[in-house]
Amino acid sequence: MKKFILLIFTLLLVLSCNDGDLIVTNFDFEAAQLQQCGETGTLVFFKINPQVNESISLFIPTIEELFLETGTQSFTLSSTGSIVNYRSFNDAVTANYFCNPIPPTSPQVAIEYIGTSGVARLISETTRDDSDSVVFVDSELLTDEGFGDFDDDGIPNYYDFDDDGDNVLTSIEIGEDPQNPKDTDLDGMPDYLDTDDDNDGVLTINEDINQNLNPADDISEAGAVANYLDATKTDTVNIEAYRAHTYNRTSDGTIIIDNLVLVSAQEEIILETFNLGSIEAVRNETIIVTPNF
Repeated sequence: MKKFILLIFTLLLVLSCNDGDLIVTNFDFEAAQLQQCGETGTLVFFKINPQVNESISLFIPTIEELFLETGTQSFTLSSTGSIVNYRSFNDAVTANYFCNPIPPTSPQVAIEYIGTSGVARLISETTRDDSDSVVFVDSELLTDEGFGDFDDDGIPNYYDFDDDGDNVLTSIEIGEDPQNPKDTDLDGMPDYLDTDDDNDGVLTINEDINQNLNPADDISEAGAVANYLDATKTDTVNIEAYRAHTYNRTSDGTIIIDNLVLVSAQEEIILETFNLGSIEAVRNETIIVTPNF
């Protein structure tokens, strides 16, 4: 038996069926957008080729958070776990087919292949941004906006929105020109890295007279600067807490399936490497964390 499956992929694959004959198969999902539905425990990643009413999907029933950190997470396909599913339909199929808790009765499945053998690799490129206008430097130096932690609060400088831990945001302390950050007391240390910005002997964090974890709104006289920037104002309170920090976490994700075996009632298709595709900003979320003082 000679059988030709008209799917279309980037590479022409010559594959063997269960009865020993050859199948020439092309999966054409390269131009299709990788999409996702569901939540942790019921995630489905899928592509639809509307030209020929076909889809390919990956179901991952894990409670593990996905695309959280830069790196690779691997899931072994099995009949009781993660599964790949190729389907050809008798009519147009949309994302609702995958995103509804109960799949619709139409369109009907004409051809189905199930993949329960192989390994799905979820590759993440994750970035964190504190929106403080300081340019990231690939460095461990404490004074660089890199992997160092100047205030030792457990949050690296590059996504710490208060680099010096004085409870005044870096975006406020840096001034209007990030290339020439503000240095109120002219001591050579920019305000966003200076724990005593006005050099009055009182730490900026302790010039928070109303004790709301924000020294920037403590102004003794109308029209004056905040106390922490005025060396003549030395009122002090003892503050032993950091304000809640926020930063944005964005992850771009790519899914590659190795040694995928797709099986139907009639035949078996083996794909050594199948690139399911990529999703930009598969995660895009604001993180709020309060460091330990």
